[in-house]
Amino acid sequence: MKREEGLTLIELVTVLAIFTVIVLIVIPSTDFFDATRSNVRLTLIAHEVVKDLKYIQHKSIFERENLYFEIKPDKTGYYINRYEDDKNIKTKDLPKGIIIEKNIQKEIRFNQMGVPSTGGCTITLKNNKKEIYITVLPATGRIMIKGNY
Repeated sequence: MKREEGLTLIELVTVLAIFTVIVLIVIPSTDFFDATRSNVRLTLIAHEVVKDLKYIQHKSIFERENLYFEIKPDKTGYYINRYEDDKNIKTKDLPKGIIIEKNIQKEIRFNQMGVPSTGGCTITLKNNKKEIYITVLPATGRIMIKGNY
């Protein structure tokens, strides 16, 4: 009987199992997945901030309700409050390691035309590796995300 050269199924499965164990030991020690997860989280939060700013803008245009966006003093989150009675509509706490800043000291409000009544501004979201900028244009009220996201 002639013996054929090659691998048996058991040998192939054993080699794959050993290779999998080696990969599972090496990969968690790299910083790649933590950085990627942190950047994805930052991008998702940027989109949520834009959504909240557009909510405030739409409330001002269609329902004539005056809401404002204000960053917490410790830069770990933000508030959406009603302007007339300072009633809190939403409080957002950001995940650990992410901070939020803006280039003006005042809150962000929109008039009945959808234009920011406090002028334009830029909001910066940062983690330890990346920054994303959210710009509110002064003349049109357009809200845009800038940065490598």
